[in-house]
Amino acid sequence: MTREQFPTIALLVSVALLAALVFGGEPGPNGGRAIPLLALLAISELGAILNLIAAYIGVTLLRTPPRSARTALRLAANLLLSVAFALQLVRFWPL
Repeated sequence: MTREQFPTIALLVSVALLAALVFGGEPGPNGGRAIPLLALLAISELGAILNLIAAYIGVTLLRTPPRSARTALRLAANLLLSVAFALQLVRFWPL
């Protein structure tokens, strides 16, 4: 794995993590969740941190020539996914 491939790998891992959050975080018929709350919080935090690191790498890749639209799209996707994971983290946090 090279530094240029990390944002793409983070996107692929994030799709699986977000699917686990969406399907495992829904309340069941008895009020419980399919995945324990602590695991949901850990998955949310891992996804947010992973995508923020990938976005940082994407910014450094955009600063060096040659710049490509693919790098900019991966950067935007990593930023959006980090926000999505942060929102899931807030949603699952017990208040």
